[in-house]
Amino acid sequence: MGTWVKETDEAFYLMQGNQWISRIQKRPSAANPNERVLNVEGMRDWFLRADSPLAMTVSVGTGGPEPEQAGSSGGQTPPPEGETPPPTDGGTSPVDPGSGGEPAPEPAKSLTLRVKSTTYFKLQPKLAGELTDAEKVLVTNGTTLDIQYYIDVGKNHWQVQLLEPTLGDKTNRSWYVYTPDIDVLTGVRLRVISDTLFKTEPKISSQLSESQKLFVKNGTQVNLLAFKPAAGDHYEIELADAIAGAEVNTKWYVYSLDTKVDGNRQTLEVTGDTIFKARPVQASQLSDADKVLVKKGTVFLLNSYAQPESNHVRVALQGAFLGPQNRTSWHAYVPDIQISGTELGNRPSDQGPGQPTNPADRGVAMSFPGFTGTYYSNDPIQPKNRYGVRGNFTWGEALHVNRSTGAYRRPANAGVIYNILKVADAMEEIRKMYGDKPLKINSWYRDPATNAAVGGASMSRHLSGDAVDFVVPGVRCYDVYARLNGWWGSRGGLASSSVFTHIDVRGYRARWSYGY
Repeated sequence: MGTWVKETDEAFYLMQGNQWISRIQKRPSAANPNERVLNVEGMRDWFLRADSPLAMTVSVGTGGPEPEQAGSSGGQTPPPEGETPPPTDGGTSPVDPGSGGEPAPEPAKSLTLRVKSTTYFKLQPKLAGELTDAEKVLVTNGTTLDIQYYIDVGKNHWQVQLLEPTLGDKTNRSWYVYTPDIDVLTGVRLRVISDTLFKTEPKISSQLSESQKLFVKNGTQVNLLAFKPAAGDHYEIELADAIAGAEVNTKWYVYSLDTKVDGNRQTLEVTGDTIFKARPVQASQLSDADKVLVKKGTVFLLNSYAQPESNHVRVALQGAFLGPQNRTSWHAYVPDIQISGTELGNRPSDQGPGQPTNPADRGVAMSFPGFTGTYYSNDPIQPKNRYGVRGNFTWGEALHVNRSTGAYRRPANAGVIYNILKVADAMEEIRKMYGDKPLKINSWYRDPATNAAVGGASMSRHLSGDAVDFVVPGVRCYDVYARLNGWWGSRGGLASSSVFTHIDVRGYRARWSYGY
């Protein structure tokens, strides 16, 4: 039997054979007691697949038993909340790839939770048995809920803000949920391409105890909330799926060469209680309608963000409507936020000109907007650096001078030059950290045409001259990222691919991996 649709008293099911692979729960209509309401989002992605059928068999009538989920054990009672299901083979079974044939999610257009195991949504982050019936509502597995944001409050609980108050008496939007019982549809997928281990630290497996690692089969696919570079060519990952064997711990390290990451996602995380504002001014200058308090740990899906202004970043939230006017666009105070993830198509492949072979020759003559006089490609950006000696990075490296033709990437304005000076100062520090070892510049300033040609992000910091992609010869790029991460802090952005490390001086914390 192929794929077909089944209706019961409780739900509509997308069936594969005699088991369901996707489900839409029915719920009472608030407007008409004779009607039932369906949230079709849970099945929409399946029918958008290129290989989805154009016609399907549909069952007639209701009243039959509810079908079992594909891949489920059938007939087993879920363990009590807070307990882990017992292993079937002494605790050493590998993670099974796939989840009953469900397709990988489309790129997320909003934050959406999917209930993996029937669970309680609660008004307090406590065990369900400690709460009254009025303080909890049972939500069945397969239910999907759009949320505006979530806050990790610890003890395996999130506080989630629903987009619509659809649970319980339909008056509350804010609920707590036990995280091992839910998945998040993120649009970022990690595929295991060689048998590997999820690890609690980015170390070789022989340095870890059995309790610090989890075997994962080739072919396993999991959704991710986030992934970043880590030491030893590892990814630091945060699971969106509650996969077998990793239910309680969602944060792991995995060897990057054993995996592939597909998809893109940008998030804004609030790192300290802050106020989002309609304008980049002191909160006391704004009316209550033009500001909203946001708690530390809140995570939003990010649509876009602009350059800093008055120590604030203007952000456009995706699927989150805050304050009495339901705003999605706000100014966030830069010390209180961090941005993670990379936008779609950001895979730069630029190449720098290298150091001049004859520094005594001053090289190609150049002129800069807003500056008088002539500059030369082989001259140091800093005639004297912070250590009191001649700077190590040249204008030719920053502006990608072609020595044979004399062409270079002409700065759009004087601000580009000032930004190059700031980046050069940071690069001098990095060079010193590596024992004054020469660094290879892959990409510094990019004019718009060059940025598009080399696959840079549409809002790349390279367009402003305040970013550089570089290599420390003989040191793995992920190790460079890991070493610089704490040192760079919230001074700017830091990222890595397997072939270069990126740093920029944007003035607020941003971290990501390019995924290649």
